[in-house]
Amino acid sequence: MNEGTRSYSTIEVAKRLGISLQTVQRWVDSGRLKAWKTPGGHRRIDAASAEKLFVEYEQSLGADTPSSPSLATPTRPVRVVIVDDDAMDRELISALVQAALPTAQLQVAGNGFQGLVMIARFAPEIVVTDVHMPHMDGFEMIRNVLADAQTRPRLMIAVSAKSAAELKDFGQLPAEVLLLRKPLEREAFAAALRRA
Repeated sequence: MNEGTRSYSTIEVAKRLGISLQTVQRWVDSGRLKAWKTPGGHRRIDAASAEKLFVEYEQSLGADTPSSPSLATPTRPVRVVIVDDDAMDRELISALVQAALPTAQLQVAGNGFQGLVMIARFAPEIVVTDVHMPHMDGFEMIRNVLADAQTRPRLMIAVSAKSAAELKDFGQLPAEVLLLRKPLEREAFAAALRRA
């Protein structure tokens, strides 16, 4: 960090969070991080804005430790990230994923921000996320994930107790996101995972 101007470079923020430079740049463009451009055209991120993000990230890691990945098989196992603020729902979804894809490498996150960082780090093939979560809801997280071509999953499943019609009051899910109602119907969920 440059102490004179109290700012971070995009590379410093990306390294600190373990995410791609493109993700940091997208967060600057969306206003999630406050930044400015130097006369040379380089982005500098406001120290207070970056440090707030670092604290959020560290707190989110303390809240939920990712599960251990499954043992690898000779072919690379599918990577799955589950994002849900309800601990019981995370456990249930994890169990359903492991039943459908026994060799999957599974990571869990308790909120949208932690989910974004995990997805940026692990580039999973499948993401299962709750729609309604505090701080960063599933709609915002999904938009961020789908905007990043490097970490865009093959399958994104949004889960909610609300129907598609009821969700329209909160936001519109992209057409490529599969919406499944809670409580999850085991066979339909397993079939969707296996198709991916």
